Amino acid sequence: MSVPTTKITNAIIFVHGLGDSGRGWSFLESSMPDFGKGRKVSYTFPDAPNQPVACNGGMVMPSWFDIKAIPVDAREPDDPAGIDASVSAIHRVIDDVIAHHDLEPKNVILGGFSQGGAMSLMAGSLYPRPLGGVVCLSGWLLRKDLNVQAWSSTHSSVPLFIGHGGADQVVLTGLGSEAAERIGKGREGVEGAAPVTFKVYPGEGHGACNDELRDLAKFFDSSLIT
Repeated sequence: MSVPTTKITNAIIFVHGLGDSGRGWSFLESSMPDFGKGRKVSYTFPDAPNQPVACNGGMVMPSWFDIKAIPVDAREPDDPAGIDASVSAIHRVIDDVIAHHDLEPKNVILGGFSQGGAMSLMAGSLYPRPLGGVVCLSGWLLRKDLNVQAWSSTHSSVPLFIGHGGADQVVLTGLGSEAAERIGKGREGVEGAAPVTFKVYPGEGHGACNDELRDLAKFFDSSLIT
C-alpha cells in the first residue's frame, strides 16, 4: 500500500552571509513553527561561491560579492564586484525550486542575513515576477536607485521584512533603517503596495535574537499564501 505524500505548497529560500554556508542557517527549518492551514513548506539554503574578499585582505572565502570594509557603512560601494553573477545564481535557485515543486513565484519567500540580506533585496527586486515576500536581516541596500524603483513599481505588491540589531557593529544599523525608509517612501501613494516592516532589536549585535526569529516566523506566516 502506498503512503500518501503531502504536496509542497510554499518554499522559503534563505541566503547566508559572508564566510558562512547554507548549513549555517539550516536551523530555520526545525525552528520555524508548523504554519498549518494546509501549507507544506520546503526550505532551501544555497551556498555562495568562494572568491577573494577585500575586507579580509583578499582571502578567498564564501562570498556573494566583494565587500571593501568592515564595518559596512554608508561608504560601501553601491555596485560591488560579483553581484550580477550572484543575482543570476539565486534566480536559478528560485527557478529550480519553482519547477521542482510546481509552484508560482507568489508561493516563494526569499530571505537572507547580512550579505545574504543585501542579496535577497537585490535578487528579489530583479526577479521577473513578484515573489510572496522578501526578508533582509542585518543587511543593506545595493544599487539603491534601481532597487527602490523596482520595489516601488513592478514589485510593489511584495511584502518586505527588514530586521536589524540595534548594536550591530558589522553592518551598521543605519543601513537597515535606510533601506526600509527608502523603499517605504518609494511605495507611498502606490496603489496596492504591500507594507515594509522594519524592526530594530535593542542590544542585539550582528546576529538574530529570539525576538527577531519570532517576528520572522510571524512574517512567514502572513506571507505564505497558497
